[in-house]
Amino acid sequence: MNTLSKPAVEPGIDIRKLKPGTVVLLEAGPSLYELRVTHPVHGIAEISSSDPALHVATVGQVLHSVHWSSPAALLPLWIGKGFALEIRFRNGTYRTQPVTAASVGGTRDDGSRWSFEVF
Repeated sequence: MNTLSKPAVEPGIDIRKLKPGTVVLLEAGPSLYELRVTHPVHGIAEISSSDPALHVATVGQVLHSVHWSSPAALLPLWIGKGFALEIRFRNGTYRTQPVTAASVGGTRDDGSRWSFEVF
């Protein structure tokens, strides 16, 4: 299995650098995804989606992103534009369509909310 570090110039989200409670909203193909990060260092998040398979929020592990045309190049715990996201659940692995839009949001220590679009 070939793994690479995240591309230096491409915008993206490194799950390991997020705080617990951070919410990542993704658009991938016809589906929307919400990932509420619980254990960033391990890529653990509560995930729900407009995809019928993930309507009910389910805990999963974000494994890596993979370029749709080159499945051997894996980007561990990273979400990037144009890359499919692979998520492990207790009953199997799920792959999204390539991600086309992403935003991140959360709550500051003083209780105020923050958010921004990554791409």
